[in-house]
Amino acid sequence: MTDAARPPDRPPVPRPGRSVGTLVALVFAGVVCAGYGAMAYTQRELGEPAHDEIPASVRTSPGGYRSYHFWHTGYHGGK
Repeated sequence: MTDAARPPDRPPVPRPGRSVGTLVALVFAGVVCAGYGAMAYTQRELGEPAHDEIPASVRTSPGGYRSYHFWHTGYHGGK
């Protein structure tokens, strides 16, 4: 609608533009997301931590590292 065709009871409403802070925040968010995506795609970690393999005997022993018996010991109630 042009200003000439606009009825007098519906004046044009000025819309505020985007502030510099908003644009800086959007650029920063885009850089963070792109960096995270690049790190995930290349499978790199910051600092390159050493990963050790936990032996199967430790993983499967009762009460061992995240074993079935660690989470499920005895009666837990229910219906």
